[in-house]
Amino acid sequence: WTGGLLVKVNPQYTSQTCFECKHIAKENRRTQAKFECVKCGHKANADVNAAKNILAAGHAVLSAEGGCGKGRPLKQKTCDIREKVA
Repeated sequence: WTGGLLVKVNPQYTSQTCFECKHIAKENRRTQAKFECVKCGHKANADVNAAKNILAAGHAVLSAEGGCGKGRPLKQKTCDIREKVA
């Protein structure tokens, strides 16, 4: 790991949540590798869909903390919400 910002997010239900419509259902994951939303029909690789949900959750945490969020002017500064990782 070459450094960067590490943000903790709750991974609960990220593999069962549709990235497109946010519908959560166990049935969205009929196989380990494939994701298909029973509500909107969105299809994706299950790991990619979950990764997008985790990334979105990380962005939400940063935005709620007031740093590095979307819609803010881009400046080269560090966020103040860093946490040491053992």
